[in-house]
Order: sequence, then C-alpha cells, then structure tokens
Amino acid sequence: MVNQKQLAPETLLEGRYRIVKRIGGGGMGSVYLAYDQKFGPANDKTRRAVKEMFDVFTDPAQRQKAIEDFQREGQLLASLEHPSIPTVYDYFVNDGKYYLVMKYVPGGDLAKKLKESPTGYIDERTVTEWAIQTCDVLDYIHNQNPPVIYRDLKPANLMLDDSRTPPRVMLIDFGIARFVSPTQKGVTAIGTMGYAPPELFSGQVEPRSDLYSLGATMFHLLTGSDPQDNPLLIFDFDRYPRPRDINPKLSKGIETIVIKAVAHKPHDRPASAAEMKRMLEEHLRRLDSPPMPNLDLAFCIACGGSIAPDDAFCPHCGAAQPSAGGRSGATGRTIARLQVIDAHGKTTAAYELVKESLLLGRTDPHTGNFPEIDLTPHDFETKVSRRHARLFQEGGRFFIEDLSSVNGTFLNGSTRLIPKTPHPLQDGDELKLGETRVRFTAR
Repeated sequence: MVNQKQLAPETLLEGRYRIVKRIGGGGMGSVYLAYDQKFGPANDKTRRAVKEMFDVFTDPAQRQKAIEDFQREGQLLASLEHPSIPTVYDYFVNDGKYYLVMKYVPGGDLAKKLKESPTGYIDERTVTEWAIQTCDVLDYIHNQNPPVIYRDLKPANLMLDDSRTPPRVMLIDFGIARFVSPTQKGVTAIGTMGYAPPELFSGQVEPRSDLYSLGATMFHLLTGSDPQDNPLLIFDFDRYPRPRDINPKLSKGIETIVIKAVAHKPHDRPASAAEMKRMLEEHLRRLDSPPMPNLDLAFCIACGGSIAPDDAFCPHCGAAQPSAGGRSGATGRTIARLQVIDAHGKTTAAYELVKESLLLGRTDPHTGNFPEIDLTPHDFETKVSRRHARLFQEGGRFFIEDLSSVNGTFLNGSTRLIPKTPHPLQDGDELKLGETRVRFTAR
C-alpha cells in the first residue's frame, strides 16, 4: 500500500509545483494549493489546485492498468474546454500517487453554501440557475466522442467560482471516482450513495445517469434533506415525502422536474442534459412571469391584441368589440373559448378564439416560435410540443388538427387524433395535449 502521508508545505513536485498547503480532500486523496514556478513568482496567474489520488491497488497488473487509465483520462480532461470545467494543465504519476494539476477555483462548493444557509436550504430560483449551468456542462461532456460520463455529481463536486460576476458553477473532481477505494464508506467506484442512480451499481452507466445525480443534488439543495441519509429509498415518493412536502415554498413545476430527473428507470428521465436544461429554462421564465390563475383572456377581433373581456373598444387599435360585456346575443355571434382545466375539471385559464387559425404549443424564443395559445404556463411536465396543434374555423365550425406532436392530441379521453387530419369540435369537447387538458366551448 502506498504511503498516504500528506505532502508537506514547500514540497516540489515534478521540479515545478511548489505545495503551499492542503485545502481539501478525503480518504481517497487530497487537494493542495500550489504555485507553478515555471511561470515565475507566486501570483494569481501561477496559482494551481493539485489533486492527489492514492493508489489502492496491490496487484501489479491492476496498478499498471490504473496508471494507463489515469494517463488516458488525464489526456482527455486536458482537451476539454468549457467555462464550467477548470482547465487541466498537467497530469502525472509520482511515487505511486496520481496527480492532476488544474486551475485554482476561488470559492466554496454547493455543500458549503447549503451548510451556511440560515434556512437550511437554497431558494428555488438560485437552484434553478445553478442547475441550468450544470446541465450546460453535462451536455458538453456527454457530446464528446466518446461521451464523458461524470458519475459522481453531488453538491460537494460543484463549486462557485467567486472570481466571476456573477459566480459560475464549476464541475470539479473529474476522474476521482474511477480511482477511489471500493471499500470506502458511502462511496463506490462509480459514485456516491444517495446520488448514484440504480443502474450505476450494475455498471450500466449512460448520460442520463448524471441527470439522476443532478436531480438528487437539486433535491438536497431545495429541501436540505440529504439523500445519503436514506440512499436506497429516499426517492420512492409513494412511501417518502416529495420535495414540496419537505419545503412547502417550492413550486409544483420544480418538484415535477426533480421527480422526473430521479426516476428509477433512465428512460423515464429527461432525454438528455439539453432537454433538462430546456425544462429548467422554461421553469425559470415561469418564475419571472408567473401565470395569473382563473383569468378569462380575450382578444381583439381586428388586431388580435390582448384585451379585457368587457372592453367595448380595443385599447391597441380602437376597433369595436361585439362581444364586450358578454353581449354575444346582441350580434348573433358565437363566442368560442378554450378553457385550461385541472385534474378536477376546474377552469384555471381561458382563451377566446377570435382568429380564424390559432397555433397551440409552447413558446420558444430561440426558434422564434410564439403560438397564439401558449400552453407553457400550464405544461408542468413539458409534454406539449412547440407546434403541437392548430385550431381553426371554417364554414362557421371549429376544427382541431394535430401537427405531428410528440405526445399526441387526444379527444374526450380516448381518441388519439391522426396527425395532419382536421377533426370537428363540438361544445363541451375535451382535449388533452401531452398532459395538459383543455375544454372547447362555443355558445
């Protein structure tokens, strides 16, 4: 067994890295603050973080394979360039120990931020922003050739770089999980109990394994409840509390994202880090512009602008509104509406159908998609497609047409509409777009 004694201050590694002090680590190794003397006197530009990993192998063949694996991984990490990945400057094996020389990141990890929080948890908006940045870097490494799977995502392995404004989340400790001792308490060769998904323990690692660990990390930060306290059962939400049971201040939207991320089976999780990032970005937009419940919306018959239901004239273009004050009988005009309903059939929002053709879907500024009926505020599970369906009127009748949506459009609970095939609507018909339910009324 290799000597696991800590490096003393002023130790010189490889003739250039002068050790200042130990700044972190555990049973698997240590992290030191050092200066690279090759580039001159000690200053912020020559400051480095030196990660030291112990050799836990007694068999010479296993040790040689570990060295080869480490060198291959060191080369890979040195090739990565992303604002949330500390630059790897060097890697080497010295006296039976493995070393990575990386950019020094000033700041604390998210586990420390949580511990310092006076409430015992981190607010939802902050966690959402951190998770978006984490998804961005996961998407980057998952799309390498071959894909890089991080395997050990948890609050202690996410740092905030305080040298940036605002501070940025940094993914640290690449490569450590592969070389830890299999017998270390709470840690496997592939991850940390409570944060590691079920498939990692059978060696079935894949990109969505990291999404599970991110979901577990978000759960911990949002609730203050550590997954390591009950690692095998904490995400069995039929038996144990959901996030909002622990922290009632959380929204339904963030709870849905977390629960989806920690699903037992990988195919029930978000399809990719990019998809989870999109879900989080949409959630962040909802936090910034929360929907107004139980609000009857109306639109100008001339310009389509949003108006109050009892406006006699459009405040945008000045056109008279024949339906003002609900006087549809005076003009003989049928008032058609699409009502968003919850699981109990209660109306939570309503849209008056005043245009001949309206797109139903989700807003996506990146692609310039802005549907007339934006279901984003009601689509907590993000099952509605950007261009999900079209509702139009022809010859005095209204029709619904599915636009080849991913999750389909269902009529009155059972009939799945054939894509690109208009279907007539009658007063009281209920539609389900993804998981969002709406009711068509015409009176």
